[in-house]
Amino acid sequence: MSKFSPSSIAEYYIYTVIIAVIITFIVLPLGNFAPLDEPKVYAYDGQIYNLGPVVGVSFSAFLSLMIFIISAIILWGSRNAYYNMIIDASAISFIFLNYFNYYIILQTWHPTIYIYPFVIEILYNGAKALQIDLGQIVLIVFLIRLYKILKKPRFLSESDKP
Repeated sequence: MSKFSPSSIAEYYIYTVIIAVIITFIVLPLGNFAPLDEPKVYAYDGQIYNLGPVVGVSFSAFLSLMIFIISAIILWGSRNAYYNMIIDASAISFIFLNYFNYYIILQTWHPTIYIYPFVIEILYNGAKALQIDLGQIVLIVFLIRLYKILKKPRFLSESDKP
């Protein structure tokens, strides 16, 4: 059995994006199991709202964030390409699901959403909600990892190793 070692940074990130898509497709259906304390469908102000998709995508993003946090704690600093792919792929998956969740919120309730550094402000019916944007924080961590890899490549082919 051959040992996988990406020969270039581009190949590494192609595989990372593929793994991120796989992680997203695994955690997205798990959103149906999200705990919901209120009715999934309710009427308000003459409209009928379905909370299922919003809560489901939010729960899926949470699962992806947990994969990122646990893999980062356990695998950070490893020279193994697989381990680094798991960290980076879970980060990409979480970033996508986080902002997809805000898109679904925007399409469901049509609030006004402002994105600031590290926070998101949501205005709806005169109420304001200020939330920490974990998507930006994970994006910064991901970009720092990308910068370090681009600055000093770690993944060498077997013929290049000393």
